[in-house]
Amino acid sequence: MTHPEQPCAVSAPRRAHVGRRSLPRLARSAGISAALAVGLTAGGALAAVPAAWAAPASSVDTFSLLSSGLPGIGPVIPAPGTLGPQPPVPGAARAQLIDTYDLATAERDKGSAAPGGDVPFGGISGLDRVTDDVYLGLSDDRAEKGPVRAYPMELPRDKAGHTASARIGKPLLLTDQEGKPYAKGSVDPESIRVTPEGSIVWTSEGDADHGIAPAITVADGSGRAQRQFEIPDYHRPPASDKAPGTGAAMGIQNNKAYEGLTITGAGDAARAAVLTEDPLKQDKRNRLTFYDLETGRPTAEYAYQLDPDDPGADQRGATEILAESESSFLVLERNYVKGQGTRGKLYRISTSGATDVLGTATLSGQEKPVSKETLLDFSPNGENPDNIEGLAWGPTLQDGRRTVLVSTDNNFSDSQRSLIHTIALG
Repeated sequence: MTHPEQPCAVSAPRRAHVGRRSLPRLARSAGISAALAVGLTAGGALAAVPAAWAAPASSVDTFSLLSSGLPGIGPVIPAPGTLGPQPPVPGAARAQLIDTYDLATAERDKGSAAPGGDVPFGGISGLDRVTDDVYLGLSDDRAEKGPVRAYPMELPRDKAGHTASARIGKPLLLTDQEGKPYAKGSVDPESIRVTPEGSIVWTSEGDADHGIAPAITVADGSGRAQRQFEIPDYHRPPASDKAPGTGAAMGIQNNKAYEGLTITGAGDAARAAVLTEDPLKQDKRNRLTFYDLETGRPTAEYAYQLDPDDPGADQRGATEILAESESSFLVLERNYVKGQGTRGKLYRISTSGATDVLGTATLSGQEKPVSKETLLDFSPNGENPDNIEGLAWGPTLQDGRRTVLVSTDNNFSDSQRSLIHTIALG
């Protein structure tokens, strides 16, 4: 979701010195897609393509190729169950912000703009861990500043969880089922996950003002769409909220829809969970909807209650969700204080005992929502963590604590930052 520009620094993040170093190469054989073939390589130029950002002709599964691994950090695609959803930390009810890294200091590979011309890095609304230090960050550019894309990022950390340097590779282009770039304004990318098998799942908020429904897309490793999930009809907006007489009291709110996505379970039990940023128009609570990952059909749905706005703040919304187990999840919420910036919190929620509302077009308010507890306040003294939107698993620290990484969406604004916060759980 795009929000008004906020001032950059209430508390400035640690800015790491980044030096040149020997960079591992991903492109090890012919046929890799042009988008990620040089994704984390040291240089390499892309051939000129039309200004419409023509997609690469190759449909080779990039992630299968990458499974041979980067030098020194193991396979890029983990074995099923080795990453992703993990059991909750026993007894953990708190978390600690241990590091903040500004991606403005990150090393950028030469020619890391997408084909068709130079495009800005930013708008990182989704983040997922691919392997030890390699992440995929989804830009929420609506194909306005460049093609719909995700960036491979190398975010190494020391044993204490601190980041000293980072690299941003050439972007992976996300394309439609014909392998063509998405038209300007046709999608609004928000969250991304990589399955253990190498597929990419990502969400679009749609555009309720123009009757465009939200979407959950499954793509292959090259970024080419394969299929979409079947979303409930009561999530869909009318043909146009701006057209008179359409009855705009049903479906997603504009720019406040499918903001959070996570994957839980494995094999036949694998499910995707999607959390709306704000309630549907007909509701007072958000919806957390589960889908069978294989069929794309909804299997369960729960009400989610946002916390009240912080003092002086507004525009509160849930921005991401991350599975700990099949019933326990981490969730980000944030809102804005005019002239001061973002206020945000990290929560743990549980679906255990919550009312399944799948198929209920309008919530009555009598349903039992998911339970939630606060793990971390990003702004106990008014600090501005910036526009917190992405959430992914990080490494386990030397003291045994698990970590999560939180990315911020700078809205392609000079007054906002692209940060990576590291949080220790427990």
